[in-house]
Amino acid sequence: MPRKILSLCPNTTDSSTSYRPVLTLPTEIVVEIFIHFLPVYPRCPPLGGLGSPILLTQICRDWREIALATRRLWRAISVDTHWIVFPREVARTRIWLQRSHPLPVSLRCGPPIAFPAAFFRAITPYRQRWAYLDLRLQDDTQLAALCDGPTPLLKCLDLSLNSKMTHVDPVVAFSDAPLLHTVLLDFPAAMLTLPWAQLTSLTLKLVDAPKHLSILKLASNLRDLHLVLEQKTFGSLQGADILIPRLESLKLCAKLDRPLGATFILPALRHFAIVEYLNPEPIAALADFIASAGCTQLDELSITVPDSASISKDAYPAYRKAFPGVLVSIAKRKVPK
Repeated sequence: MPRKILSLCPNTTDSSTSYRPVLTLPTEIVVEIFIHFLPVYPRCPPLGGLGSPILLTQICRDWREIALATRRLWRAISVDTHWIVFPREVARTRIWLQRSHPLPVSLRCGPPIAFPAAFFRAITPYRQRWAYLDLRLQDDTQLAALCDGPTPLLKCLDLSLNSKMTHVDPVVAFSDAPLLHTVLLDFPAAMLTLPWAQLTSLTLKLVDAPKHLSILKLASNLRDLHLVLEQKTFGSLQGADILIPRLESLKLCAKLDRPLGATFILPALRHFAIVEYLNPEPIAALADFIASAGCTQLDELSITVPDSASISKDAYPAYRKAFPGVLVSIAKRKVPK
């Protein structure tokens, strides 16, 4: 068939690109196509299989050369310890870190079934390039090792532990991270000493310890705050009067059946979301909280009730009457099947 085509088209050259016009695209266009093949950075593609940039190196020689020379393809690394063969994946991690040099990198590893020190040895030499960290650690020893050293490009930190903290004193963490603005923790935040004052977004779980309140008082520049509270936690929050002058968005996941109380002072709050609040008189409780917190600029109130709860047809009119000028939404929390 190719010879027949050539005989009919004498001006056609005998080259692979004659039948593969995609190979005639400029390299810059191919690079952009490759970039759009991956999740938007800092989200991480898998290290192998469908969706991995490795796939782009297996199409043809030209594409392989372009992919290997494109640093942005290798700057986001995700390691899933549920299924990996760790020696192979750690080796791939090192290779990707080398290929992406000198770009900032996004690293994700977890959940920790058997989280080896080999992964830390692979990523630690590149801490100067860490920009986004989403790590599920085995214990606080790993945490201390992770925090030891400057991270000048770090912007977002998402950490959880697989076991309880054993250190008596807080771990001084990321004190030399001038760009850090977002932190998510699922263990007691008081176990870390972070540069709280520079954060603009914070997600954490609070436990029943008054010293944890000092964290919120130190984080005076927050714009976004997400707290997970429990009954025993909230007792230590009562009457604390925590001023966060620039906070615009607050989300409380609180399985509480008591009034919220005058805990926060939030003059700039615009968006307030509360999940699983079980107070028998929620409208009065929320109105008291909003008034006590000085939320005179509130634009949106989002309420999520347990899936088992019923939503009265009169709920929306009652909330609109109680909060005029505020967009109110009520929904049931979906429980994963």
